[in-house]
Amino acid sequence: TVSAKDGSAKEESYSCNCVTHYDYVKGWRNFRINSILFDQPGAHHNPQRDPMPSRMFTSNDATLTFREGDGAIDNVNDATNQQRTAPNNNQNNRNPTSLQTQLNPTMLASGIRNQPWRRVDFVLNGMAPSPSFFSRLFSSIFPTSWTTQNTRYEPLQLLRDTPTSRAATEDNFVYVGQGGYFFSPYESAMTSQLLNYFVQYMEGSLFDWQLGDLMPSCRAGDVRFYYEVQDPNVVSVLGEIGRNDGVANRLEIRPRVMTGSGPAASDASSVGMVHSGVRSAEEMIIAEDTDSRNMALLFRGLLVLWSIPASRLIGVAFGREVGSSSLSVQAMGAIGTFATLLGGTWVLIWGTSSSSAGIGGGRDTVLLLVMGGYFVYLTYRSSVLRGVGRRWHAVWCRIGEWANVPPEWRVEDTYVPNLSRGDQPAHGKNLMGEETYPLKRF
Repeated sequence: TVSAKDGSAKEESYSCNCVTHYDYVKGWRNFRINSILFDQPGAHHNPQRDPMPSRMFTSNDATLTFREGDGAIDNVNDATNQQRTAPNNNQNNRNPTSLQTQLNPTMLASGIRNQPWRRVDFVLNGMAPSPSFFSRLFSSIFPTSWTTQNTRYEPLQLLRDTPTSRAATEDNFVYVGQGGYFFSPYESAMTSQLLNYFVQYMEGSLFDWQLGDLMPSCRAGDVRFYYEVQDPNVVSVLGEIGRNDGVANRLEIRPRVMTGSGPAASDASSVGMVHSGVRSAEEMIIAEDTDSRNMALLFRGLLVLWSIPASRLIGVAFGREVGSSSLSVQAMGAIGTFATLLGGTWVLIWGTSSSSAGIGGGRDTVLLLVMGGYFVYLTYRSSVLRGVGRRWHAVWCRIGEWANVPPEWRVEDTYVPNLSRGDQPAHGKNLMGEETYPLKRF
């Protein structure tokens, strides 16, 4: 029985006479895990160092070569004809005519579509190592060519300056190989170590030793990273060709700036695509549109799931118990919250101008907001009444209940519904024609 400040109470059920067991597994993760909420944060401390966060680098000197017969050179205007190189100007050029252009780095900001990433491994002279005995033995079942195709081998000599690099001198990074890894061991300061010992003493885990602690291994706080690269042989590019401002007599392919139809100057956008393989402009646009639609559907699906608890919290803030109402009222609350949030997002992106076309246009946005507001109103009028108190305090108490916070930390003002406003009778029918009762628990 959980009591409120005014003496009213309600019943909550919990699992009694249970023992909670915690398992801690040490492993490599590509994100930091804060250990402050662990059951034993001192014994299983995770340092929050991250000297080498994930980052994507784009090439500043990527060059494309269009050869005669590909159909691309014929589409370049007369201003680019002078960039063609004859075979007598370059003895290594076996093609009768070719055209070279530089690729603007902004074209590669989102990567190359349909091009897999390959791990970079630094080995002696850049030669792929010979397969092991077991790889040769089971080559018929597990082809060894898969590892070779998905790994790019570079000469180990390229790392000659690594010992004097900033990563090595400041964070003790060294190249350890084993798949192209760079490794930095964690070294804690004396004050940090003493503080950790004190926390372990307070939680009773200072002398809680295990056999695995005596074995030499990596420890929490160690950092390793590797490089991956996209290096296709054939790509299709959709952009604008022009002169490179930094290099004389050099052509460059860059995103084409498209002016939008809206009234704001920010409606202008750029179009620049790089896809692996041979693709037509229509195929590239359709593929990008498919990716955009799938991403929008994913976020809308997540918004639908998020709207279920959000509608209940909003109901608590306005003195309604949506979670204890009928399924139809709960569905109305979730749909209304989803439609209102999605319509508000469309307003921020496209506005309510009637010139906006397609899904998310002005008419669709207004209709979605009206539908969401109407469903929210129906939910408010049809849901079960709850105790009226401080709104944000009631919201915190509900979040604490979901998070299994002790009842002493989330004492509500009252559990008695307030019927003085005439919003809903003590017994009757709501706007959906369903029997309603005030929320009374003893």
